[in-house]
Amino acid sequence: MANQNIRTPRFYTDIINHLLASGSAQNGNFDVIATDAGAYKMGTFTTGSEAELFDMRPLNKVTFDTSADTDAHVIINLNTSTFKKSFVAILNHNMASADAKVLIKTSDTLGHVQAVDMGSATVMANPAEVVNADTIGSSIVTPATDGHTIVRFDETDDRYIGIQFEGNSSNTFGSTDLFLGCILVGEYYDMPNAPDLAVKRSISFDGMNSVQESLGGQRFSNATSFGRTGTTTTLSPFNNAIYQNKVYSGRIQYDLNFSYLSSTDLLPNEIDDANLSDDAVVEDVWHKTRGSHIPFIFSIDKDSEGDNAESEHIFARFGQNSLDMSQVALDTFNISMRIEEEF
Repeated sequence: MANQNIRTPRFYTDIINHLLASGSAQNGNFDVIATDAGAYKMGTFTTGSEAELFDMRPLNKVTFDTSADTDAHVIINLNTSTFKKSFVAILNHNMASADAKVLIKTSDTLGHVQAVDMGSATVMANPAEVVNADTIGSSIVTPATDGHTIVRFDETDDRYIGIQFEGNSSNTFGSTDLFLGCILVGEYYDMPNAPDLAVKRSISFDGMNSVQESLGGQRFSNATSFGRTGTTTTLSPFNNAIYQNKVYSGRIQYDLNFSYLSSTDLLPNEIDDANLSDDAVVEDVWHKTRGSHIPFIFSIDKDSEGDNAESEHIFARFGQNSLDMSQVALDTFNISMRIEEEF
């Protein structure tokens, strides 16, 4: 949508980091299958490590040695328990340059998603492009460009999700090694309605030190960061500009108010034990992110998908640690949210 107009927001929250924050071990639950040349499996890193695929730092890239074994497969297994999943996001990748595509399937049997091509696992139901997933067929997604990809699908509560990267041209990788910034998997949540009209959107240069003034009255400043990064090999989330002088600078921030939310839209049925079938702000957003602890992907318009949809998405976290719910009528509440862009 032109001019980044705000409609009904959508949150893409990551179940991997929610489980890690809850005490789940990374090793044994969120793994890259080890290299096995005879089985066409590639798990050799040239930079980075397995854990860094899930560190929510998209500019911290993990590179696989795909140029050394171009017909191999990079297979990532995720044990997401029985939490619902309806999207996969891959940030700061070079799949187009590496001539790669990605296969996504699910199963309740771990062995199904450990095998090359995951033939016994279940395909994504009704997959659809959100961002840079231009070609989708038989659970295989082929991005048109390097950068960032989000694909959504019908909800599943299968325990295991398999993500397999493979060569695109005749199932063969190109001469450029595949790299990935980070991977998010989880359930997206649409707010029940658009925020109140009094939305505040800011673009902050918070990486600048205070302006200094010399004795002669001249002013100068220093900056640790101007915000997003854009090069031919690294892109901050949802930036497509490969030259820094074409990257929009500053940190985007939203102050949103939602009025007259029903308690059924805001709160889970019971709070003594998480009911994974609930759909509510606290259950699907606030609880999954642990307030400001875990970043997420935020869209200002749930219907913005496809070409140029990057403009409506940011990688973000909450700029608050308390979700205040003010009751204004019987079982009806007002809430406020501050959402701040991450790089």
